[in-house]
Amino acid sequence: MSARTSTSELGGDIDAAYRAALDSLVREDAVGRLFRRDATLWKKDPEHQKIILNRLGWLDSPRWLRDHIQELTAFAAEIRTEGFTRVLLLGMGGSSLAPEVLALVMRGAPGAPTLEVLDSTDPAAVRHAESSHRLDRTFFLVSSKSGRTIETLSQYRYFRTRLEEMKVADAARRFAAITDPGSALDRLAREEGLRQVFLNPQDIGGRYSALSYFGMVPAALLGIHLEGFAERAARAAEEAASPEPARNDALRLGAFLGAAAKAGRDKLTLLTSPTLRPLGYWIEQLLAESTGKEGRGIVPVEGEPPGFARYYSSDRCFVSITLAYEPAPERSSLGAELRQAGAPWVEITLTDRTELAAQFYRWEVATALAGATLEIDPFDEPNVQESKDNTAAILAEVERTGKPPTGEPRSREDRVAVFASETLWSALTSKTPGHPSLEMLLGRFLALKKPNDYLAILAYLERTAATESAFAQLRREIRDAVRIPVLQGYGPRYLHSIGQLFKGGPETGMFLQITTEEAQDLPIPGSRVTFGKLELAQALGDFRSLDSRGKPALRLHISGSVAEGLATIAHAVERALVALTPA
Repeated sequence: MSARTSTSELGGDIDAAYRAALDSLVREDAVGRLFRRDATLWKKDPEHQKIILNRLGWLDSPRWLRDHIQELTAFAAEIRTEGFTRVLLLGMGGSSLAPEVLALVMRGAPGAPTLEVLDSTDPAAVRHAESSHRLDRTFFLVSSKSGRTIETLSQYRYFRTRLEEMKVADAARRFAAITDPGSALDRLAREEGLRQVFLNPQDIGGRYSALSYFGMVPAALLGIHLEGFAERAARAAEEAASPEPARNDALRLGAFLGAAAKAGRDKLTLLTSPTLRPLGYWIEQLLAESTGKEGRGIVPVEGEPPGFARYYSSDRCFVSITLAYEPAPERSSLGAELRQAGAPWVEITLTDRTELAAQFYRWEVATALAGATLEIDPFDEPNVQESKDNTAAILAEVERTGKPPTGEPRSREDRVAVFASETLWSALTSKTPGHPSLEMLLGRFLALKKPNDYLAILAYLERTAATESAFAQLRREIRDAVRIPVLQGYGPRYLHSIGQLFKGGPETGMFLQITTEEAQDLPIPGSRVTFGKLELAQALGDFRSLDSRGKPALRLHISGSVAEGLATIAHAVERALVALTPA
């Protein structure tokens, strides 16, 4: 057996709190109670306990995986021999994030199909998924635990219709579904004759499903060696069940995360080597949806470009995840500076990529134990439905009137329209002579920042290399000037990952939402709503949810070229930051 992943913790200025949290978890037999499925570890009331007891099936995932290897590899061989060269997974959140990590981090077997994930309703993203590979050589996975995910079902309808328009033979057999027994997708798949339906254990929640069908069907199709994956996961499960902290990395990590959040260092900054960057997407959802509720939680800062230590605020803790053979000198230098300044730090070094299986399991256990430290239920998501309900109401209006209820912009500059609540607009324009510029509005918005705040940039547009580069630059400049953690996500993807925390977590978020006008929209078969209108309705629904909670939320709507609109926003931010940069 190869050397195991190395994990070390440096408590820094929360060391006493970390040791106390660890001692408390050991004294309360938290590990034993977790594996005995004792719901009182988190909550005493029957309603929460009922939810918790129906969400602990992931504890048995390593054994489940071992028992299903033959089935999974046989299915993958069948798909491979029929000449499919790409697998396109249609899913959101817990159904798509682990597969995306596997597709981007692991090396597929020679001759295995590639794996791509479509987790967007942006028309450009849907068009790209269609045009980037031959559809008649594409096998589709339709993945949704509830079976009611509007994005996934819309994507399925689109691609099923496209295959039928192309007169591809046996179109239904080019799809398989992954869902819960008895779900709407289970029924749909059987009625429409999909090739196979993988029914996941119902007691596994979406964000804890990496080592179940949701993650392992895509893994098998990629040709990943599942025996090795199962072995690593089983070893992690054995270690995570140990009551001894010295032998239990997950226990120590859970205590660290919980203690840091309680001590005011709740901005968990993930620093990864380039190869492991996608793992941060998955960790972000796991932590945010699990802990972001009841006004508390861990705020994951994923993908923020590294900078000098002086640019990092004192409300952060850090986890570094690297591969042993992939040097990261920039992150090592930053780590040395931050640790010297007393920043809490966890260093995780993976021996190789197959250690992802162990990381999935360890982070799940650590998150459950951090939830116990924070005294919250890490298995519910009480605020996720808010934005969905708002979106449904907006979509009903779109079907009735033909257009989303965007309202009138407060101002407009260079094809960028500004939307804000009356309260926020008054704060931004108080004592302002004449027409406020975009630069002034953004400067005043960022100046609203209070101690321990974070900024989230939420973009409803296609994720491309160009947008990633633009947002990385924006994040770096704002953090360095304002000394604030800057998160960034794409809608509607983030609604299924970190969106729960934005509504239910700490009252410290500021939100800059960016929407666009779709020049080339796409129809959703069987619906009066297009993909572009669905995407905008989701943005407006989440904006309403944030606004109803009094969150400072500013929406910038780009008309015309997305690249030009982002450049206009970036230039306005750059000018505004000059006045905000600390001496």
